Amino acid sequence: MGEIGIDHDTYLYRLRYWEIVKIIQGYRKRNILHYQLQRLNIWASMFCMGNPQHKEPEDIIKLYFDRYKFATESQLTDEDRADLNSFMEAMNKKLAEQQHG
Repeated sequence: MGEIGIDHDTYLYRLRYWEIVKIIQGYRKRNILHYQLQRLNIWASMFCMGNPQHKEPEDIIKLYFDRYKFATESQLTDEDRADLNSFMEAMNKKLAEQQHG
């Protein structure tokens, strides 16, 4: 399995197919640097060819890890957190009453 680092014997005789598929998927998903370099190469090529409408490489292709980099997801406020806690407490109390009563 070369670049993934699993020896030949383990790959052929010890791992199940679904395990191999998951290992390969995880390896590819963690290969962030490769995807970033490809995107940068595309952006540089487009920029040099006279297409400056994309100011940043992120404008061309959005990758799955960009949301963590830019933190565009909303954060919970203290009020939201308190509302969720009270809702969970009410649901737990209702569930406990159903189980005991």
